[in-house]
Amino acid sequence: MGKGKDMDKELSEMLRGVPPQNILISFDDKPAKSLADHVKERQEKARQKKCRPRDDRGR
Repeated sequence: MGKGKDMDKELSEMLRGVPPQNILISFDDKPAKSLADHVKERQEKARQKKCRPRDDRGR
């Protein structure tokens, strides 16, 4: 378990100061996107969930 934390810390140190648009990440065999784009998508999804009308209200 300590090895994973060491790797996290090492990656964190390596990427410190690198702009998010210069960091490419890929999840689930999908094409790589910049970290900035990925964060923007996650924020939009979270905003959509908050703004969505509730269907479970009993009237």
